[in-house]
Amino acid sequence: MTICQNLEIMTPFYKFHGTGNDFIMLDSRQLKTFPSAGSIAFLCHRHFGIGADGLIIVAPKDGYDFEMIYYNADGSHADMCGNGARCAVAFASMIGITGNQAVFLTGDGPHSAEIKAISENNWIVAISMRDVEIPAEYGDQTRINTGTPHFVNIVGDVNKINVPEEGRSIRYSDEFKQNGINVDWLCIDNDLLKVRTYERGVEDETLSCGTGVTACAIVAALTTGKTSWNIETPGGRLFVKMEPESDFFRSIILEGPVKLVFKGDIKLEI
Repeated sequence: MTICQNLEIMTPFYKFHGTGNDFIMLDSRQLKTFPSAGSIAFLCHRHFGIGADGLIIVAPKDGYDFEMIYYNADGSHADMCGNGARCAVAFASMIGITGNQAVFLTGDGPHSAEIKAISENNWIVAISMRDVEIPAEYGDQTRINTGTPHFVNIVGDVNKINVPEEGRSIRYSDEFKQNGINVDWLCIDNDLLKVRTYERGVEDETLSCGTGVTACAIVAALTTGKTSWNIETPGGRLFVKMEPESDFFRSIILEGPVKLVFKGDIKLEI
């Protein structure tokens, strides 16, 4: 696949998704320059570009197997993306940067991972998430940071939510419009969590959000005392477990499937 629109440098790319949360993956060793914010927004555009919720650059990093550098679909930088990190781990393993285990760095700090190959283009990837401080106030509406900030709403039926409309209303409210926030709707259905997410930077609903399901699992743990959850998103199922300790949840693991969708060549603007 080749995309041409006043672009100059041919670069291999790989399209991955983790439970429907999709990303363009680039190997920094094959880049002469990092793409601009405008170029990233163009590449992530679903009609004019490749189409993705974000773009990830995997780069060598002293003391780690690699560093994940993450950009939202609008070209803005973000510290962490849970599903993106899981896809980055599978990508790094596929291109030989790491094996079945990895230690990598993101904007919110170091993480570890385990990778299990299911087939040539499919993996199960589990990653450690950062320790998360227990919020001072929690309940039907909870603000929590799991590497990116989330606003979790407990509801009776996530399917009744107009996610784009209600998400924009909260994300662009006076309280959150300056820095933005991701918005999640959580239904606790016995031993299963059902979650839908509006993501800042994408400015729409995504089929799955790794930091979002982690935030929702923590809120569910605070509500019920249960610390491991299967989580259903529109894009598939994920698993989160954690250990409560003092004022934090620690040893948080996010696990789920990753798939290589396709690969090709693009031309990047200088």
